[in-house]
Amino acid sequence: MEEAERVLARALIASVTGNRPQVSADEVAAALYDSFGLVEGDFTVHVHHPEDFLILFGSQPAMDRLAGEHFICTPRFSLSMRPWSKLAHAGSGKFEYHVELELRGIPAQAWHLSAAEHILRRSCWIERLHPHTRSRADLATFRLSGRTHDPAGIRRAAALEVV
Repeated sequence: MEEAERVLARALIASVTGNRPQVSADEVAAALYDSFGLVEGDFTVHVHHPEDFLILFGSQPAMDRLAGEHFICTPRFSLSMRPWSKLAHAGSGKFEYHVELELRGIPAQAWHLSAAEHILRRSCWIERLHPHTRSRADLATFRLSGRTHDPAGIRRAAALEVV
């Protein structure tokens, strides 16, 4: 997730404004090419929800070519753009407690995020793995950071059956 957030730091969210005609990703790309002198490979346009499009730039200099512009107007449609934010559409209240957890007895072949998610089930949302867990430098203790609504509801013991 951290790597995805680093990539998305070079992204814009774009919404069709006005009478909101149907607009394709190719039309958005063409508007960016025409308006800012960008070339193929500088960015990709993706259909996105709840906004209309996510524009990913291949490099910071490519994104900087927009020079802070937040509005594009073409003869057929207008776009409002803003930087991507991981906090957009975020809610609060469900996972208000931050927890640091250590899982012991995880076999090497199950040393994966999916195994921890299976063990913790819905009691905890895993934010990130500890660097030593991610790198497998320490296979004795599976460490992670997470969020929960009820720390007392986190499983204290579980049997992990590896098939």
